[in-house]
Amino acid sequence: MLAVSCLYAFYIFDIIYSGFIPLFAFSNGVNYGGSIGYGIPVAHVLAVTFNAFYALYTFHQFLSTKKKKLLIVYFLLLLPFVILLNRSMIMYIVIGSFFIYCLSVARYLIKKSLYIIVAALFSLYIFGYLGNLRSANGDSTFIPISSGVTDQFLKGPVPNEFYWGYLYIGSPLANLQNNITLARDKYSDYTNLVVSEFLPDFISKRLQTELSLTPRAFEQINPFLNVGTIYSRPYNYAGWGGIILIFLYFITLMNIYFIIMHKSYTYGVTGIAMMLVAITLANFENTIQFSAYSFQLVYPLILSAIKGYKQRKNTVKPILSNESSI
Repeated sequence: MLAVSCLYAFYIFDIIYSGFIPLFAFSNGVNYGGSIGYGIPVAHVLAVTFNAFYALYTFHQFLSTKKKKLLIVYFLLLLPFVILLNRSMIMYIVIGSFFIYCLSVARYLIKKSLYIIVAALFSLYIFGYLGNLRSANGDSTFIPISSGVTDQFLKGPVPNEFYWGYLYIGSPLANLQNNITLARDKYSDYTNLVVSEFLPDFISKRLQTELSLTPRAFEQINPFLNVGTIYSRPYNYAGWGGIILIFLYFITLMNIYFIIMHKSYTYGVTGIAMMLVAITLANFENTIQFSAYSFQLVYPLILSAIKGYKQRKNTVKPILSNESSI
């Protein structure tokens, strides 16, 4: 509980620094554009990424021990993202929890499928509800109408909250196709590709300034649909060569990470689950470049290394005696 208390103490200072609480921003007339840029610089990213890692680690410990106290801690670690209206991190933890659950009950997965489906539908509904709260003051029809749906859809039996899930699943591929169609005349810029797409954003932003590089935006089908898979921007920098390079780089990183983490008894399941989340979310965003999805992968590596060092240090070496045993 010490880690949870420290996180909550930080979020209090984070909110004081920002001057408003995102969950209540719209009712108070504050224009809240999302979690990017919110909070204390650098420290906010560290807190959010550690929060996500620790929530998933706690969930794994709960499945392993069945201690209800750990489940309470898990939900306490989810609550800050509701207060911050950070839907992406809520979905990150939900998807990560799904993978941890699957890894933990692999032999019973078919029997548990109904629970998984219900949990997935509930998560999609909450994702849409929070999206409407953040983007349309709770109006569930605003986003569907803005994106051009028919009256027949609006009057249908499916709640409008699920439309957000449809948008996030379908729009990245549509943006990628639109990008390939419209961005053919751009010259190749491999330096910009490596700096802007191969490195986490907290590093690339500084290098872009030092090297006077201008990031390239990709062609969107709609101004508010701003995700385009891991491949959209690399295509803008280097065409199909950019797509091939980012693919090879990504799978190399993921394989190296898996080789290292599967050896960790304590943090292996959590680390591999987060790796699977990074792979899943690459269908929406560059999970290498977006530090909110990539930086938490570092925590299992660091903690595993610290634990291994302590174990080696505490190992008592046998004392060789000079006396004969005869």
